[in-house]
Amino acid sequence: MTNVVIALFLIAAICICGCVQKEEEEKAVVYTDPGYPNTYFANPVMGWYLNKTAYIDETQGAEAAFLFYTSDPDLSTYEGNLKLKVRTLENKPENLEVLRGLGIEILTVSADGTTIICYAPTSSLRELSKLGFVKDVSSEKEEQL
Repeated sequence: MTNVVIALFLIAAICICGCVQKEEEEKAVVYTDPGYPNTYFANPVMGWYLNKTAYIDETQGAEAAFLFYTSDPDLSTYEGNLKLKVRTLENKPENLEVLRGLGIEILTVSADGTTIICYAPTSSLRELSKLGFVKDVSSEKEEQL
């Protein structure tokens, strides 16, 4: 009787491990390069690389977009967010609140208030580029020691 219980317990454990392993395999994220649709150049506020990242976010999800973005090892990221430089047309404190409302973490603001270094989620790129006070958005490179 004890052997039967142990055997059933082992079978259950093997089944559970197989399910966990299968679930982990399904979570593997990859992005599919869709070529060069016109949306890569849709918003002149961002360069093609950020436009492509936004496009991948919209079509394949945030994880795939982050994976694409980090395929350039020189670009800086932190906890799934992209380090960006946002240049604005004007210095207004309420602009910072609008950025925070998009889930953007402000790191530094220049003395004249028109250059903002921040961490932004890939999902906020399109909205960020459409803001009327934003002049341009660019990626920040990793700091070399």
